[in-house]
Amino acid sequence: ASPETGRSKRKREAKAAFERRAIREALEARIRKVLSTPPGERTPEGWALLDEHAAVVAPLMANMERSLRRKAQTEERLEEREDPPEVMMKHVSVLVELIRRHGTFVMHTGAGFSTAAAIPDFRGRDGIWTQQAKGRAVPMPRFEHTKPTKAHLAAVALHDAGYLTHVVTQNVDGLHQRAGMPRDAVSELHGSVFREVCRNDACPMGPTPSDRTFHRAFDVTSTKPHNGRHRHRTGRRCDACGGDLHDVVTQFGERLDDETLKTATAASEASPLALVCGTSLKVPPASTLPRRSGALVVCNLQWTSQDKHAALKIHARCDDVMLAVCGRLGIDVPEYDPSGDPIGAEVVRRGGKFANPNETGGNGVADWDGKIEKTPGKIEKTPPMIRNAAAVYGGG
Repeated sequence: ASPETGRSKRKREAKAAFERRAIREALEARIRKVLSTPPGERTPEGWALLDEHAAVVAPLMANMERSLRRKAQTEERLEEREDPPEVMMKHVSVLVELIRRHGTFVMHTGAGFSTAAAIPDFRGRDGIWTQQAKGRAVPMPRFEHTKPTKAHLAAVALHDAGYLTHVVTQNVDGLHQRAGMPRDAVSELHGSVFREVCRNDACPMGPTPSDRTFHRAFDVTSTKPHNGRHRHRTGRRCDACGGDLHDVVTQFGERLDDETLKTATAASEASPLALVCGTSLKVPPASTLPRRSGALVVCNLQWTSQDKHAALKIHARCDDVMLAVCGRLGIDVPEYDPSGDPIGAEVVRRGGKFANPNETGGNGVADWDGKIEKTPGKIEKTPPMIRNAAAVYGGG
């Protein structure tokens, strides 16, 4: 027989290794099946298999136990926990003392800050990802038909009183500005559904994106012609140059706007105190900003990645905490007035209604683009999900 070549030897050894791995994996699968069966229900053959391969059983059991511990930890972190009222008020007293001691603070908000506006969060009990994992659709009102919550209005009151200097938000709902926060006092890390921009650098409107930004009274993503992720054209054109307009919502995996991140970072570093509300702080760079301030307080129903670094953790709803803080500081929180909000004023003008957590929708055209008027005398039922919610929230 001719001598074996190096190539033939490598193929033979690779085939043998593949066969050994297949045999090992098949054995491990049989053992895992036995281990997953309660001891009282195992067959004599199953016990014999465990005894015969004791050296394989030990590491498999260790891996299964580690997996169970990780699963339990994940479930524990997803669990929503709400402090009793007396405990919450005690924590609010500590927070108010910190605010008085430091004088000012910056606030970081996430999806949990807007759940009282009927906008679902992500990881909560009724969150988008939680329900999608169970094969359920998540109802969601049109962004125009939501309104600022008590927490949003309290934030404005704290800003007007000189305590709150800046808001860094991961939300795209625009509710901070609609409540009355000045635009330059809010950093929208992931953009806003109420803004679209012309990307033509030669546009007569100006050299910077902010010069070429259109602020709308409708959700610019709801009219996107392709309904896809990562495709930002909205279907409208720039009034000045005729170029395509694009939404400014940052999808997962996309780069944040440099100027917005720069402003948010500077505001965080300049603040002696950071208050985190309604976010689990799992996604960088938003998750890294609160620790750039002097002290950290976290208000969230679930575990957050920064709990261990916080001077205080409050398990409570954002509305309750923000109203309690204003009460302790003697600050009045106004009611929402749609007439002072161009978006809300347009909803009222069109005869629409605002959503609440238990009721979504309103009347008028579902995917209103600011040009279509409501059909006279006709009430149209709002769809259970806005058309581009999947794109806005990183779905399929």
